[in-house]
Order: sequence, then structure tokens, then C-alpha cells
Amino acid sequence: MVELADKVGEAAWKMRNLEDYDARLSRAARRFDEASKDRPEPALVVYETALTKSGRDGEEVRSLVREFRETFEDEEEPLTIPHASGIMNVEGDAWFFGDESLRVLTGRLLGQFQHRVAQYNYVDEREVLKRWADGYDTRLFVRRRIHETEPVAGVVGGLDLMLFQYLRVAAGGNTLVPTENVSKALGALGYEGDAYEVLAAGENLALHLELPAPLVGEMLEDLGREGFTDFPEPPHETTEAEDTEGEPAEEDGVSSEGGTVTGGAAGEEREQKPSPGDRAARRATSEDRGKGDEPSRVQDPQAQDAPGVAEESGENEPGTADGDESS
Repeated sequence: MVELADKVGEAAWKMRNLEDYDARLSRAARRFDEASKDRPEPALVVYETALTKSGRDGEEVRSLVREFRETFEDEEEPLTIPHASGIMNVEGDAWFFGDESLRVLTGRLLGQFQHRVAQYNYVDEREVLKRWADGYDTRLFVRRRIHETEPVAGVVGGLDLMLFQYLRVAAGGNTLVPTENVSKALGALGYEGDAYEVLAAGENLALHLELPAPLVGEMLEDLGREGFTDFPEPPHETTEAEDTEGEPAEEDGVSSEGGTVTGGAAGEEREQKPSPGDRAARRATSEDRGKGDEPSRVQDPQAQDAPGVAEESGENEPGTADGDESS
């Protein structure tokens, strides 16, 4: 976990220290705001997501969404999810690039969110979609890589991870779309993995940059499209102590299985270690029985030649009468 945090922190430093960081951030924010203005109604958020599945250019998709809005918007009857769904049921496939499957997908998604809105009394449709996009359950299904079983949009067939994330971002969720360009940019920052890992890395990077994830996603999209790889390198601090000549300073220590141990117990062990002269003196003392280093009666009760054994057994020294004091 510490290594992962260091890696994310380093990537955030590289992003933040780009020479044109502020300009890139401004462009990303402006582009995200412009895209959001084209779909102010939640029903159009769902509609645009379904049209994106066609694979057409983003501007072409947004142009058709704007045309639908200008055609059917009414001051007296706003384009709520039920109203937009009713219009699409009676209109032809022309509003879906002539693809009936896109019209079916749009209708099913609108039906799911209409049911979701009905579960929240007196809650605005946009707030309902945002709660879904940022909800713990939705995040959990994505984190476990089973977004297709998510009970609102996931169970509607035809939404892969990219479209699922596109819908979450468009609905106001604090996440991003793990596109190929985003993956390229994160790869230049040291990340590798599939779309789910790219998504997790992008969201973590946004947290470290203290920016909304959609803006970071837009910046990474630009960097990946440009093939940008010339990120600045963070300074690395020297952690090894060096002496005045530039060589690593030697430290006192004792070796162990894990390496050299310095200070503390190592210093005490060095101080307590006897010198060669001390060892010779101790060896001479142990060999000389007159020095008193032989086992005593207290140390070895079974020793017959230990000092004091004769006195305890009642034996007298030669030349001394039993019971008489020496003259």
C-alpha cells in the first residue's frame, strides 16, 4: 500500500508540474462544461449515452441531441424522462441514426431511470441520476468488475464498461471513462492494466490532484491523444549518509541475518566484547586451581574435591588431633 501511494503521488507530481498544466486544466474544464450544456435534462443524458453506442463522432452525437431538444422542448411541458420516453415511442428511427436497436436501448434505459425516480418522492430527476452515478452500490459493482449486473443501468443489455462510465460521468458522477487515450496517458505515467485498473488509477490520481475525476479524465484524454510522454521527473532525495569525500560514511555495527545492525545493542555488544589479552588472562585463571575458579560445594554438591568437602565430612588435616586446637 505504501508503494502504491508513492506511485500515485509521483504521478500527481508529474501532472501538476507540467509547464502548461494550468492551460490544460482550463481547456478540460471548458470542454466539459460545453458538453454538459448540450444535455441539461436527465432524459437527454440517457439519450446521448445510447447514441454514443453507434460509434459516431462525439460532435455528431451531440448535434443530434441538440436538434431533438430544440424540436420537442416546450415551456409548458419540460422534457422529463416520462415525456421524452413517450416522444421516442411514437417517433421513427431517424432520431437514432436509423438504428432501431439504439431506440430500444434508449427506451429501456429511460424506463429504468423512470422507475428509479418513482422510488424517490419529491427528488429532482437530475439529483436521482447523480445519486445513482456516485452511489456506493454502483461503485461497488464496478470495483468488483460486475457492472453488467448493476440493478439499474447494468441490467439493460448493450452497455459495456465504457458506455456505463460515460453514463455515470454525464449524470454528474465523480468518475471518468477509461478510454484508450486515457490508458496511454496513464501508461506514460507508469500505470499498466486493463480498463478497470485504468479507471481505478485515474480516480486515485484525481484524488491526489484534488480535482474532479471528469476533469482529470479530460486532461488524460488530451495527453493520450497527443502521445505525450515527456513528463518532468520529481527530485529524488539522497537517503544514504555520505562523508566529506563523497564516500558513504562507515557506521559501527554488528552483522546479522538481515544485514548490519548499528547503534543500541550493537554498541553495547562491541563494548562488552573482551580483548585478546582479557581472554588469555581468563583462560589462565581457569586453568590455575589456586585462583579459586574451580567448582565449589555450593556450585556442585556432588564434587568430592570441592573446597570444604573435607570439613563437612569430619576429616582433619594432617598433624591435627581430633577435637584439639592447634598450638
